[in-house]
Amino acid sequence: MSDTPWSNEPKTIVGFSKATGILLYGGFGIAGLVLGYFLPKIAAFVIQLPWIPFEGPLKLINSINGGWLNIALAILGLIAGLVLAGIAIHEMLIATITDKEVKLEKEGHQKTIAIRDIDTIFLDGKQLVILGKSGAELAREKTDESLKDIRAGFEKHDYPWSSEGDPFKDAYRRWVPDTPDISPSANALMKAREKALQDKNTADIKDLRNELAKLGIVVRDEETRQYWRLQQPK
Repeated sequence: MSDTPWSNEPKTIVGFSKATGILLYGGFGIAGLVLGYFLPKIAAFVIQLPWIPFEGPLKLINSINGGWLNIALAILGLIAGLVLAGIAIHEMLIATITDKEVKLEKEGHQKTIAIRDIDTIFLDGKQLVILGKSGAELAREKTDESLKDIRAGFEKHDYPWSSEGDPFKDAYRRWVPDTPDISPSANALMKAREKALQDKNTADIKDLRNELAKLGIVVRDEETRQYWRLQQPK
């Protein structure tokens, strides 16, 4: 978590800092460099085991000799490590918080929510949830940041953080096919989303959640089980 000026307005960034970037790029880069350089020796050790998969490729790696080839492998390992670090940062949720709004960035997508539109913020397991005045979910994103840092970032700018969690937790009901309390179109979306949960299709899971939100339905998941409630004023 870090504090920096933004248009002459104090802001707090949760989820990424220069130290995080240095740690990820440095750690993954060095690990890739070392692994690449010593890959032939690692292969030589592994192929001595009684049974291993990919024995052919490992023997080929073990046959590599010459200092320049080791250096080439080290450079390839370094590049691979930096790429992995970039992917990790790309998938990281970054929340930029000011006294007026919060901007969420993840996987190349951005969403800005004004503080006046927010009713409650809390963590649901590893997911950051922001609720609007009608009880609708304005955002639900997975985060690896600690509860302490996330809460401190929002409370520093006087956002309505809930230490009790979801204020609507008792309103959720388990979804079963053809639930009579919601429309046929909502049931169809829930059925498609159940399949997406089983297939771990994260893009469809999120898109179908958004489609259900347009119908006034909020969903949360426990593995492949779906629970639902209607949007309503508190």
